[in-house]
Amino acid sequence: MPLASCVRCKKMFNKIESRVCPSCQPAENSDFDKIHKVLGENDNLSAEQVAEIAEVDVTVVRRMVDDGLVAQLSLGDASAACGQCGAPAISLSKKLCQACLDKLNAQVSKAQSQIKLSQKKATQIGEYGTARKAFEDKRK
Repeated sequence: MPLASCVRCKKMFNKIESRVCPSCQPAENSDFDKIHKVLGENDNLSAEQVAEIAEVDVTVVRRMVDDGLVAQLSLGDASAACGQCGAPAISLSKKLCQACLDKLNAQVSKAQSQIKLSQKKATQIGEYGTARKAFEDKRK
C-alpha cells in the first residue's frame, strides 16, 4: 500500500482511498456533513462563505471540491488557478490555463510520434533481417 501524509494531521499512513488518515476520518466526515448541509440550504455560495457558515476551514472546503466531493460551489476565478504557472485555469476540473494545456498537448504529440517512429524502425529492421536470412539460406 502506498504511504501518504494525512492532509489534516500530517502523519504518515497507508493510503487506501482517502487523503485523510483513519484517526482524522471522523472529523473529515463531520466537516463534510456540515458543508453538505450548508449547500443544501443555500445556493451560489463561495468557498469562503460556505466555510464561514459551516464553521470549517476554507482549505477543507477547497480540498473537498478538488476531490470531487463537493460540486455546487461558485468558487470564483481565484480558486481556479493553473497547476503549472498559477494563471487562471480553464476550469476547476482541468486545472490548467490554455497556454499550459497547449504545451502539454504538444509534448504528448511529440512523445506519441517518437513512439510510433521507433516502432516503425524496429519493424523495418526486423523485416530486412528476416528477408536477408531467407535469401542467404536459399543461396546455400
